[in-house]
Amino acid sequence: SKGSCYDSFLGVNYDTCHLAIEFESAVDAFAALREKNIRISKLHLSSALRLSPAPQNLKTLKGFEDDIYLHQVVAKSKDGSLLRYRDLPDALECAMSGGECDDEEWRVHFHIPLHNSPGNQFNDTRDHIDDVLALLSSDPSLCQHLEMETYTWEVLPNELQSRDVVEQLVKEYQWTLDRLGRVGLA
Repeated sequence: SKGSCYDSFLGVNYDTCHLAIEFESAVDAFAALREKNIRISKLHLSSALRLSPAPQNLKTLKGFEDDIYLHQVVAKSKDGSLLRYRDLPDALECAMSGGECDDEEWRVHFHIPLHNSPGNQFNDTRDHIDDVLALLSSDPSLCQHLEMETYTWEVLPNELQSRDVVEQLVKEYQWTLDRLGRVGLA
C-alpha cells in the first residue's frame, strides 16, 4: 500500500528496557513493526533488572525502591503467564505477604547503567539490546537515531553508584560504542 505523507515524520520510539520487561522478543517486535510499515524513529538503549524472586533477592531488591520514579514489575510464572505490578513496592508487598510465590522471573523497570551489571543475585536485560543491535547491523536503515537512556543515576543503590555521574556516562558511552563495534555499526 502507498504510504502516507506523514510516514517520514511519525514513528515509534523503541525502548529496549520496556520491551524486555514485557518478555518481548526483539526479533518478533521488529517483525511486527515492519509488517505494519511502522517506522522506528529512535532506539532507546536501556537495561532493566532481571531476577528470581527468591526471599533473599526480594530483601535486596528493596534497595531499589525510591519515591521519584515508578518501577513497574512484570512477573513471569512457571506456566508462562505474566502478572504486572504498578510499582516495585506493590510487587514486594504481594510477594512478602506470606503467600507462596511461584514466579520464575521478575523484570523490574529500573533503568540500570548499561556498562555495569547489577551484581549479586541480579541480572539485567542487556541481551535484548544485543538482539536489537544484531537486527540493526543486518539492516542499518531500520533506525539511525540511538539514545542511551539511563536516568536513574541519583536513585541507584550505593553499590551501583561507584563513580560520579559524568564518569558513569563516559563508561556507558564506551560500553555502547563497544557493542556497536561488535556488530559492525561503529
